[in-house]
Amino acid sequence: MKRFFLFSVTYLVLAMIILFMFRDAPVAQLVDSVARTKDTVSAFVKYFPYLAVALGAIFLATRQFANKNMAKEAAWAFAGCLIFSTAFTFVKTSMPYIQPFYADVLFANWDKALHGGVDPWVWTHKFAPYISEKAVATLYFIIWGLPAAFLPFIIAATDNDEARKRRFVILYCFVWIGLGNVVALLGSSVGPVYYDRLLGGERFADLIGALGASGIAGGKIGVVQDGLWRIYSEYSQSIGSGISAFPSVHVGVSTLTMLYLCERSKWLAPVGIAFLAAIQFCSVYIGWHYAIDGYFSFAAVLGVWFGLRIWANRRAPETQISGQHAVA
Repeated sequence: MKRFFLFSVTYLVLAMIILFMFRDAPVAQLVDSVARTKDTVSAFVKYFPYLAVALGAIFLATRQFANKNMAKEAAWAFAGCLIFSTAFTFVKTSMPYIQPFYADVLFANWDKALHGGVDPWVWTHKFAPYISEKAVATLYFIIWGLPAAFLPFIIAATDNDEARKRRFVILYCFVWIGLGNVVALLGSSVGPVYYDRLLGGERFADLIGALGASGIAGGKIGVVQDGLWRIYSEYSQSIGSGISAFPSVHVGVSTLTMLYLCERSKWLAPVGIAFLAAIQFCSVYIGWHYAIDGYFSFAAVLGVWFGLRIWANRRAPETQISGQHAVA
């Protein structure tokens, strides 16, 4: 995990370079970010009980409890997670200035065509009478936020399998940087909830009405959505801010989490699968993503995970042979 920490520091340096290259008044942006760190600290205090529960659940399901070495690894991972999240924010909020949003019409049309000529959000809102806005907000922000921000820490604190730890930290970085930065730049888009604000017109007016009727627009999710648009419109900067629809990092993180839980324990596998399905559903339901944003992320993470396992299996015989030669 020390390597993850050093990688996070390098990522932050690159993020700062991007900030100074592409943003106006970058020093003011940094000052604004520092001024908002109290919100980040407050959020972490709220996260802590959930984080403790998550660690306890993994400990109980796997019967693998922390030791001195794991505690040291967890400390490196925790520091790396904080730095990594900060770096990602600097990059994400700078992305529209590197590649302006352009792909929403294309993705909206593909999404509708792929689902039989109906926008996927329409199908999800058939369940609106049975869905609580507070439950969706808790799932989408707090529960999802645990693996999103702290998965390397959770892995370091609960897992002794070095190969698996390495594999999932690589996947974690791929989700955030590969999908959340690189692919997001290639498919720069805002998503259905911001479509009309960006392009004008009433392409998703019915969605906005549905979000109001379901209580989403007037709840915490609506406040966050409006806040992100305001920060973008004001050319501002904030930890955890930034708009990017394709591909879905929410689904990418959920797929990563599902795969990790499936590898750790048969008792945790159903939790991971249900978590992934719920996040994909909610991403469409609240209008933050086109359905294809999630489909792409799921396929990409699954493909990289599969490739890493094949690579690890091919390396295993070579490692064994090297070890035998060393002993000889």
